Amino acid sequence: MHRARSHADAPPVRRIRRAPGLRRPPHARAATVAALGLLPALLMAAGCSSGSAHADGGRRTRSSDQASIDAGKAPLSLAQLTRSLVTDKDVPGWVVQMTQTDDGIATTAPAEGFDPDDLGAQDDTTGQSVLVADKPDCQPLADVSSSKPAIHRMASVGATFAKATPKDGATPDEIDQMLIASHAPGDAQKVMASVRRALTGCTSFEGRDQDGTMTSFRITRGPAVKVGDESVAYVMTDTADKKTGAALVTVVRTGDTVTSYLSTKAAGGAGQPPLEVARKEDQKLRTALAARK
Repeated sequence: MHRARSHADAPPVRRIRRAPGLRRPPHARAATVAALGLLPALLMAAGCSSGSAHADGGRRTRSSDQASIDAGKAPLSLAQLTRSLVTDKDVPGWVVQMTQTDDGIATTAPAEGFDPDDLGAQDDTTGQSVLVADKPDCQPLADVSSSKPAIHRMASVGATFAKATPKDGATPDEIDQMLIASHAPGDAQKVMASVRRALTGCTSFEGRDQDGTMTSFRITRGPAVKVGDESVAYVMTDTADKKTGAALVTVVRTGDTVTSYLSTKAAGGAGQPPLEVARKEDQKLRTALAARK
């Protein structure tokens, strides 16, 4: 997880290898895709790789059908996760771009002049972005946006998405990123439990990224979200950049997978939970989990 900065301070985006399935968009779609390059650095961390009083709401009792889906099944592979990732066709009115897989290959749109067909080769494909909290109790919250979480991800794939803009050149009001990760049996539940536990006491921490940069973060509860087998949301804010350095983190478990959504307003500040996309993603993951051998 990089230090959250304003758009003006964000580092230039390097040109990188095109991901499978990346298409040249029509004019309205191109404007939205170009805007995806404006995400604050707070959202570029995990490998994209997650104000009600009941902010940890959304937890559900797993059905017997879901238990049978998980029992004795192998974690979803990278290929299976990739096929399960929502696309533009799954959520009409949205623009979705794959941004990261666990092979270290990412795609991201520069702020200006974006042309997917012109993406070049990336020299550095390590895709590593680490955030270490100074308070151990806060580490699960940092791990959501770290490429090296304490609870290992078996495979992961991510995307950047936003509502399509009706006018050429317009910027969407909100921009989101998502990271889907598969886990060994029982580990997805551990991820959710660790995040919930951290939210009971962690209100701030100092985070050190892979470059040694220290950033102070403030943690507040997010809205209750009802999607998946269980879900939780919180807001993570860079205290040095309170206006634009904030993102809503929504973490959703579907069986043995965990999907983390990071949402920000294009003008700065935390966004809203992308429920339409999250519910469709939950549906696609359930289908993939049920089809496992």
